[in-house]
Amino acid sequence: MIEAHNTWTKEAPVDSKQVTQLVEALGLPTAVAQFLVRRGYQTPAAAQHYLQPSIAALHDPNQMTGMQTAVDRIMTALDQNEHIVVYGDYDVDGMTSTAIMTWALELLGADVEYFVPDRQKEGYGPNLAAYQRLAAEGMQLLITVDNGITGVDEVAWLKEQHIDTIITDHHALPAQLPEAYAILHPQNPAGPYPFTGLSGAGVAFKLASALLEAPADEVLDLAALGAVADVMPLVDENRDLVALGLEAMRAAPRPGVAALLSQAGTSQSEVDETSIGFGLAPRLNAIGRLANPMLGVQLLLTEDEDEAQSLAEQVETLNTERKTLVADILQAAKEQANQQESQVLVLAGHGWHEGVLGIVASHIVETYRKPTLVLNIDQGKAKGSGRSVAGFDLIAALRQHQELFTAVGGHAGAAGMTLPEENLEGLRQALQTAAQDQALDLTQKPTLQIADQLSAIDFNAQNYSYLRALAPFGEGNPEPLFEVALSAVLNPKTMTEGKHIRFTGQTQTGTLPVVGFGQGDLYDDLRGQLTDLRVVGKMSANTYRGQTTYQLLLVDSQAQGLTLLDWRTSKLTQQSLAQPASYVFFNQRLYNQLKDRVGSEGQAIWIDDAYNYTQLGTLALVDLPESIGQLQTLLQVVPAKRLAPIFYTPTSVYLQKIPSKNDYAKVYRFVQSFKNVDLKGQFKMVAAHLGMDVSMLKLIFKVFLEVNFVTIENGFLNSNPTPAPVDLEATKAFKQFMVQRELEAKLIYSSTGELEALLNKLSKQEN
Repeated sequence: MIEAHNTWTKEAPVDSKQVTQLVEALGLPTAVAQFLVRRGYQTPAAAQHYLQPSIAALHDPNQMTGMQTAVDRIMTALDQNEHIVVYGDYDVDGMTSTAIMTWALELLGADVEYFVPDRQKEGYGPNLAAYQRLAAEGMQLLITVDNGITGVDEVAWLKEQHIDTIITDHHALPAQLPEAYAILHPQNPAGPYPFTGLSGAGVAFKLASALLEAPADEVLDLAALGAVADVMPLVDENRDLVALGLEAMRAAPRPGVAALLSQAGTSQSEVDETSIGFGLAPRLNAIGRLANPMLGVQLLLTEDEDEAQSLAEQVETLNTERKTLVADILQAAKEQANQQESQVLVLAGHGWHEGVLGIVASHIVETYRKPTLVLNIDQGKAKGSGRSVAGFDLIAALRQHQELFTAVGGHAGAAGMTLPEENLEGLRQALQTAAQDQALDLTQKPTLQIADQLSAIDFNAQNYSYLRALAPFGEGNPEPLFEVALSAVLNPKTMTEGKHIRFTGQTQTGTLPVVGFGQGDLYDDLRGQLTDLRVVGKMSANTYRGQTTYQLLLVDSQAQGLTLLDWRTSKLTQQSLAQPASYVFFNQRLYNQLKDRVGSEGQAIWIDDAYNYTQLGTLALVDLPESIGQLQTLLQVVPAKRLAPIFYTPTSVYLQKIPSKNDYAKVYRFVQSFKNVDLKGQFKMVAAHLGMDVSMLKLIFKVFLEVNFVTIENGFLNSNPTPAPVDLEATKAFKQFMVQRELEAKLIYSSTGELEALLNKLSKQEN
C-alpha cells in the first residue's frame, strides 16, 4: 500500500463563457484559457498581459512612497562625491539586491562600496558595530537593501553622526519605523505601492530604475534571481520581472550566472524558474551559509569570465561542503527525532553548523510532518532555526515564551532563535503546550490541487508547449499538477544512491516515464502487488542525445495492495533488527531476549500487544506464528503499509524426514532392549547407533512420551512394558511437527512471489 502524503482535490470548474471569450479573442487552446480563468486572468487584456510580459507593463517606480526623496538624496551624494555604502544581506535576495544597487550607482559614477554582513559574525540586518566601523571608514550615506526596516536604534545612531540612511526593504513592517532619510517599502504605511509583493531585489530594481530614469533592464536577471530564491509570489510585477529576467539569462547571461549554470549542469537555453530554485539559488546561498557573502556579490558583478569561473568553482566547493554538513547533521537529528513523541520536535547537538540548520529543519519537517526546531549548542548557548507545518503558527508559539530566549524572530512558517542551553527542556514543554492550544492536527494533510486527469498520450510536445507558455511558475502561481492512473509499474530503479526513483507507468494509452526526486523510498512499494495506483505530478521534457521525451515529475502517489520486503533469514543478527520497522514477535521468550536489541528507528512488539495498533508502517514478522490463522488475524486486524517477513526459527523441521512406521519400530525396539538410557550424556550416541537424525529421534521420543510408550525420570529413559495401542500420528507432538513443517513450507521455503501472494490473500478482509 502507498499512502498519499497530501489530500488530492480537483480544481473547481470555471466559467465557460469566460473561457470561450479568451479562446475567441486570443485564439488560445481551451486548456490554456481554462488555466488563465482559474488563475484570475479572466479578460482578454489580463490574459494577454500574463502571456506576454513586457517592460512597458512594469509599474512606474515613482509610485513607491519615498522614491523621489531617495533619488534626490542620492543625486546630492553624487554631486558632492559622498562615499556611499550599500548594506545588504547574506541570502540570494540580499546578494542580488546589493549587486543591483551597486551596479546602478557605479553606472552613475558614484563613490560606492558594498558590505554584506557575515551570518556568523554580524548576523542578519542592521548591526550597530558594523555601522560604526563603516562610519569610521568614511561612510557618508548608507543605503540598505533587503534589510534595515527594523533598525530603529542603529539608524538613530547614524543620524546622530549626521549620516543619512535610505532603507530599501520588503520584510514585515515593525510597529515602529526607523527615522531614516527615506524608506522604500512596497507596504509603506504612508502609501503602499501598487504591488506589495516585491522581493528585496525587486525594490532595489525600482530604485535603480528611478535613478536611471528608465527600466534597469541590464539587471533584470538579478531581480529574477532574488524573487525566485526568496520564494516571492510570482504574480503581477514579480511575474513580469522573473519572465523578463529569465529571457535575459537565456539570451546572454552575465559571466557569474553563466559560470554557475555550468557548475549546475544547466545549459543557457534551458534556464527557467526551476534552474534558479534548484540550481543557482542553493549554490549562492551556500556562500552566505558557510563563507563571506561578499564573494557572492563579487561573482554577480564581475565582467571577467575567468574571474567568474574561478569564483564559481569556489562556490561549488562550498555547495558540496554544504551538502555534506546537511547530511551529517540530518542523520544525527533524525536519531533524536525518532526518540521524541511530542507534536513539536526540538533537536539540538554540539558542533552543528548554524549556517545549514534551516535546511536540516526543512528536511525533518518533510520526513516527520511536525514543526521542528534544530539548534547548535556552543558554550551553554543554543542557536538555531525552526520550520513549521500548516496549522501551527511557529513565531506566535515562540513569542508566548519570550522569557526563554535571548533573541527570537521570524514568522508563522519559519523562525530563528537563541536561548540558554538550560532552557531547552522548558522550550520543548512550552511548544507541546502551544501545539495543544493551537489544536495542531498532525493527521491533517496538505492539499494538492489537480488541474486535470491525463494519460500517457497527453504527454506530448504540443501540450508541453502550451504549458511552458504559462510559465514561469512559483509561489502564488503554482505549476499545474496532473493525475495519472497506472495499471502497472515497469522497471522501477533508484538513482543517486537510492535518493531518487524512476520507472515506467502503464496507462490505458501507452507507457509514461515517471521520475521522483527525493522519493527513492518508494522503490520497495512499487515492486509490490499494487492496485488502483495513481500518481500526481508535473509534465516535464527530457532531452537526451537530441531526442526529447515527455515525462511526469512525481509529486505524490497512492495505491492499494501489498508491499513485501523479503527479509527472511536463517540467522538472526543485530542488522536484522536495525531497520525502521515495527518488529512483531510471536514467541514471548524470543521477544524477551531481543526486544532491547531493536534499532533506534524501530520498535519491538509482543503479538498480544500488536492488536492495540490500528495501523503500522513497516510490519516486520520476526519469527513464525503458531498457525496460518494467527498470522491472518494479525494482518487483518492491524493493517500495515509494508510487510517485512523475517520468519526466523532456531530449529527448522521442513527438511527433516517424517518418521515412518519402521522408524518408530526401530526406536521402540531399542528402548525395550536398554534400560536407564542417559539422554543427556548418550543422546547423540543413541542416534548414531540407530543411524537416525538427532532431530527426528527427538520427535519420536516426544511422541512416545506423550502416549506413555516411555518414561523419563531424572534424565533417564525407560520403556513402558505394557503400552496401549495408539495412532502415533494423532499425537499432539506429531501434529505440531506437521503444522510447523507446513508453516515453514509456506512462509520460509516459498519463493518471494509465492509468499507475496499468500500474505496478500491473508491480509484481505472477507465480506
